[in-house]
Amino acid sequence: MRKNNYVDVNFMARKNPPKLLVIFDTNVLFTQVASDLVQSKVKRIISENSSHHDLVIKWYLPEVVIGERRYQMLNKAKDLLPNMQKLERLLGHKFGVSEETLELHVDNAIKKGREECGLEVASIDPKKIDWEDLVSRSVSRTPPFEEGDKEKGFRDSVIGHTFLQLHKNAPSTPSVCRLAFVSQDKILKTYISEFTGDSKNIRMFDNLDELESLINTLVATIPEELASILKEKAKTLFFEEENDKSLYYKEAIKDQIKTMYPDKLNARIKHPAKHLSIGTSWVANPVFIKKERQRIYWTTSIKRDYEIYHFGDTETPSTIHQSKLAALAGRRFRTPVPDKVIDSVGKEIFEVHWSTNLSQAQNLTLPKIEKILYVGTEPTEEADEEPFKNLFS
Repeated sequence: MRKNNYVDVNFMARKNPPKLLVIFDTNVLFTQVASDLVQSKVKRIISENSSHHDLVIKWYLPEVVIGERRYQMLNKAKDLLPNMQKLERLLGHKFGVSEETLELHVDNAIKKGREECGLEVASIDPKKIDWEDLVSRSVSRTPPFEEGDKEKGFRDSVIGHTFLQLHKNAPSTPSVCRLAFVSQDKILKTYISEFTGDSKNIRMFDNLDELESLINTLVATIPEELASILKEKAKTLFFEEENDKSLYYKEAIKDQIKTMYPDKLNARIKHPAKHLSIGTSWVANPVFIKKERQRIYWTTSIKRDYEIYHFGDTETPSTIHQSKLAALAGRRFRTPVPDKVIDSVGKEIFEVHWSTNLSQAQNLTLPKIEKILYVGTEPTEEADEEPFKNLFS
């Protein structure tokens, strides 16, 4: 825009900003809450990154992913239905929820979730899929199909082709348009790579932290290639096994967490007979947040395994009878050890916010802890541990 012979450079920068198309697989959306289409972290990332002036982001769910989430949500809702029926009997009031109406309620929840997050549906043209090739791959168990007695991979192949068709219709220049596929399925990503090996505008991520790092890099005054190099340096700077100079050991992060948040889990134990056990800790790769002059800001997630348990009652009629017989016979009877009964397991999540200086030689120096936040807890899932490094107990 020109005004009084001056050019508004900000207007020019915003006129055609680059695009980032983000496609989510089902495994990064899953949440234990039946009413939510996507997990809270996905909501937060979308909310915080949907109004950048210098980057337009579009968020996509393939049709088959929506169908799979619908199936998961419906099953979760059916599990809750007996409790609803008990409540109806207790209150003497019908809420009008039954298996017949659950599908309608779940569909409404999905629609609401999509509208709240601005999620677009990525459709697929079946005519553009090489079905003969997919059938051959299915029989030979080659990606996107897994090895084993049971064939698995049809839904994955549809998700893969949804991404490929979106990629084919998008500009191929990275400075104009990038595509990010977020999935924990390595076989599916291997399959997509077969068809996009030469493409320079595709990024495939295992988790949401990696996606967030890319977004923060694209909206910062730092090249993506440099950010990738610095992220590797930040990883070892924060934590390196048995290196007491790394920030994790030097700043005694584990002890700081214990001091700052001693009672978060204990507050969940409402019965005196229940106990808490803290297990292995895990550290994630750092997430690039922003650059201010020569200072770079990062966050690193730390997770701690925990279990809440109690001891079962071993004084059954049979053991009482055995002890009486042993006493009458004058023999010593060994009291059985109570069984340990696990009530719940999961992970505590903390975020360490820290910063470093960027030297002229592009090295990271003067690391500093900014703050440590308690995020919450989550159920234990094996897939969550992949991007994390074992920190021992």
